[in-house]
Amino acid sequence: MEDDDLPGARFERAKRSVGLGLGPAIAALVYVITRDGPAPLLAGLMALAVTWWLTEALPSAAVALMIAALAVLTGLATPKQAFGAFGSPLLFMFVGSFFIAEAMKVHGLGQRAAGATAALSRGPASLMVALSGTTFVLSTMMSNAAATAIVLPIALAAAATSDRRFQAALVLAIAWGASMGGLGTPVGTPPNLIGIGELRNRGEELGFGTWMGVGLPIGLAMLAVMWVVLLALFGLRGQALTASSLPPAPARRAWSRGEIATLIALAVAVLGWLVPSVLAVAAPGSAATAWARGRMSEETVAIVAGCLLFVLPGGPRGTPRPALTWTEATRIDWGVILLFGGGMLLGELARETGLTHAWGAELVELTGARSTWAVVALCTGVSIVLSEATSNTATATLMVPLAASLAAATGDSPVPAVLGATIGSSFGFMMPISTAPNAMAYGTGKVTMGQMMRAGIVFDVIGFVVVVAGLRVLCPLLGLG
Repeated sequence: MEDDDLPGARFERAKRSVGLGLGPAIAALVYVITRDGPAPLLAGLMALAVTWWLTEALPSAAVALMIAALAVLTGLATPKQAFGAFGSPLLFMFVGSFFIAEAMKVHGLGQRAAGATAALSRGPASLMVALSGTTFVLSTMMSNAAATAIVLPIALAAAATSDRRFQAALVLAIAWGASMGGLGTPVGTPPNLIGIGELRNRGEELGFGTWMGVGLPIGLAMLAVMWVVLLALFGLRGQALTASSLPPAPARRAWSRGEIATLIALAVAVLGWLVPSVLAVAAPGSAATAWARGRMSEETVAIVAGCLLFVLPGGPRGTPRPALTWTEATRIDWGVILLFGGGMLLGELARETGLTHAWGAELVELTGARSTWAVVALCTGVSIVLSEATSNTATATLMVPLAASLAAATGDSPVPAVLGATIGSSFGFMMPISTAPNAMAYGTGKVTMGQMMRAGIVFDVIGFVVVVAGLRVLCPLLGLG
């Protein structure tokens, strides 16, 4: 049977076909319903974008570009405003970090880390902890899908002698570990920068260190909870792992010049991102602190570190190859960058026209969520539910501006609500379509749909509690909100 004739492929084709026509119909309906409110044209345009993103009627990046063009045609934005959103400084934080992630793949730095941790494992539990922990760390600096793609083959080889229940738990641990790792840094996953961008537009600046102060503890707490949930649901009845079942450890080979160059670029990026926060604590009000805050922006540091790879040597001695060639650099996920730009445009227009404020006020009235933490719980819960049906980035594009306006409607700081919506958007553990790591785990054939859904429901519910409770503790400690 050809792949295109499989039931899943037929469903995807039907979903896209229906979505292509359904988008304009829903947009027209939303326009009619909201015509007495602020910006009915924008409400219809947002409905069109969300419908096409949900159904994947068009590639997500193409939808973002189409939205910019339609915003100009309908008079919602000038060409400079619409297409200028794709030049937002935050997008270049993606570009620089994606360059480093691509170099890690080219030179095998991620495989080295994963192989080294697998070689240290001596049993099923330790293998799960080691490999999902490695995926967690990798995904703080590269896309969740890339981190999963690096570790998953090593995990499958290492667990070849274990029973299928443990293999299912292991592939889920790697996929979900990637999603949790993405919470740790601003560049870990696109929703993080969407949240940071929304807060920046509202006068709230979250630096690299501040974000890590929130995202990393919550991500680590979720990682620990994940181990408990998976080990409890799937058990450890597999055979003990032996050295012969593990893949050769790439950590034993000599370090290549490309790996060293990539490690240098990564260190420059991380140190550059942390310096302003460290100086603000160590020397508040000093000239050095003021200079770092004004000049060492996250996107500037990312570009400097990423472009170092075109200068540092990456081939054998005597070979003029840089650590990253432009051909390799063009392989980064430009679609995510365009999608982010489209989301920024929609958020900016919704804020300027008062649309999200009106929606927020109506949602407050409808739900009765009038306190800060009731709003946080609402935004987090809705984002988690939506992330099961659509991409994390599309969920964040819709929910983050709404969360900010919902908080404003109650007279509270937007920071906790935006953080709840942003972090909740990175969930989605129940189905293969929820995230790319989930799809990759399901594609191994080691985990069934039923197993993923049962474990995913439990993890979603516990995750909701962890996120809301974590924000309740961390936001006051860090002076956020």
